[in-house]
This record gives sequence, C-alpha cells and structure tokens, in this order.
Amino acid sequence: QNKIGISQSDIDVFAIPAKSNLANSRTNKALSGQNLTEYALVRDLSLAWYDAVHAKQIWLLLKELDTLYTGFQKAAELRYKTQATSKIELLSVSVKYKELIVNLKKAEGNYLASLQILNQYLLYPTISDVSLDGLGEFTFVTDVETDSLTESPLLNFYTAGIDVAESEWKAEKANFLPKLDLGYKWQSVDGNSGFYGWEAGISLPLVFFAQSGKTKASKINYQIANQQFEQKQLEIKASYNQQISRYLILKQVIDYYENEALPLANEQIQATNLAYRLGSIDYVQFIQNTEAAIRIKEDFLIQQTEYFELSTHLKFITGK
Repeated sequence: QNKIGISQSDIDVFAIPAKSNLANSRTNKALSGQNLTEYALVRDLSLAWYDAVHAKQIWLLLKELDTLYTGFQKAAELRYKTQATSKIELLSVSVKYKELIVNLKKAEGNYLASLQILNQYLLYPTISDVSLDGLGEFTFVTDVETDSLTESPLLNFYTAGIDVAESEWKAEKANFLPKLDLGYKWQSVDGNSGFYGWEAGISLPLVFFAQSGKTKASKINYQIANQQFEQKQLEIKASYNQQISRYLILKQVIDYYENEALPLANEQIQATNLAYRLGSIDYVQFIQNTEAAIRIKEDFLIQQTEYFELSTHLKFITGK
C-alpha cells in the first residue's frame, strides 16, 4: 500500500543548456535595448540643446544689430536736422529699425520656446539660459584607425535579436530530446511500514508534427533576424558614410568662417558704421553693407548648427 508518493514527470534536463542560453540572450537583448534608449535620449537632448544654442545666437546677433541700428537711426535724425539729408532717408531708416525690432522680438520668443523644449529632457524647475562656452568641446572626433560601427548601439540591438532568435530555434530543437520521469513512494506491506519505492524512466516524443512546425517557424524567424540585421547594417553604413563626409567638409567650412569670414564681417560692420557717421556713404550703402556682413554671420550660425547636429547623429550611430 502506498502511503505517500512524490513524482515528477517530463523533467527536461537535456534541454536545460538551450533554455538557459535563451534566457541569457533575452536578458542581453533587454540590456541592449536599454542602452539604445539611453543613447537615443542623449541624442535628443543634445539636439534640443544645440537648437536652443542656435536660437540664442540668432537673438544675440539681432541684439547686436539693434545696437548698431539705434546709432544708425540717431545719426540719420542728426543728418536730417542739419539738413544734410532728406526726410525720405529718415523714414527709410525708421522703417528698417522697426522691422528689426519685430524680428528681435520673434527671435527672443523662439529662444524662450527652445528653452521649454530643452527642459522636457532636463526636468529643471526652470531653465533661463544656455551657455555658449566650449561649444565645440564635445563634438564627434574622427579617427581613421578606430572609426567603425562595432559599438553602434542600434546594430548591437539587432545583433542581440539574432542571438535571441538563434537561441529560440535551439530551444525548440531541444524539445525533441527525451525527458526524465522520477518518483518516490513510502509503502507498507501487510500493515508493516518502512518500505520505500523508487521509479525512474525516460519518455520519448512519438508524434513530432506540432514540434516540427514550431522548430521550422523558429528557424525562419532566425533567418529573418539575420536579414534584418544585414539590411540595417547596410542602411547605417550608408548613413554614416554620408554624414561623416558632410561632417568633415563642414569642419573645414567652420574653420574658414572663424579664421577669415567672421573677422572680415566685423571689420565691414565697423567700417560701414564709421563711414556713415562721417558722411562718406548714404543710408542705402549703409544698409546694404551691414546686411551683407550680418548674412555672413547668419550663414556661419546655420553651418555651425548643422555641424553640431551631424556630430550628435554620428555619436549615436557609432556609440561614442
């Protein structure tokens, strides 16, 4: 007579390594996904930061122009009072100055809006300003010997997907292996207790149709994961090559602006301002020369912003 019995059937001991590898690969994919999310957050934060920097630079540039046009308007009023010029010139200068005031207000509004967008990532109680110091300090650094996509968080995520798909395929194949059955019994014979019984067996799957279908499906998923990785690798490489080429060209453009174009623009503004005060040029020449110099500065800020954005995207692609 069996008094107590304990048994365990379908002990999948032979499939333990495959299922353990599957659990580890899923854990690694989750960690890779977390790492990808962190890099994406840093990218989005950097883009929001540089957008705020660009908005502030435009605002400061217009404030500089406002100071210049304030003096321009006063000089035009003085020339009109001394009958050195006509009222048409004074009206033209006033219209130009009012137009500048409107653009200055719009630039300030854009800057404040960009700060609000930036604070969605920083989560400060308030954010009132961004610093313009050391803007190029953390840009992407190219190194021909080490530049590669082996540390790309996006490619690593797809690689982890391949590992999971392969582990799932191997785990399904392991279900064809036999399973163990174990049992223990505490017995009594003719009323006498103290007898024990043990059972051990191996169960073999006899019908493979369902399991065969699952195994084939997991194999197809593994092949799909490899194809997705190869496609994504080609896309990222093409994007990287395109962006790094543009980035290197922009670096030369930035150097040109900083070393040549911007100093000449500053000299042009100073010389134009002085020439108008001395009466060497009229208001039309003043506006033309000043706006030409300001356009150089605006073009520089546009190129600089694109340079910073490319740097951010390259860091995300390469995982640097």
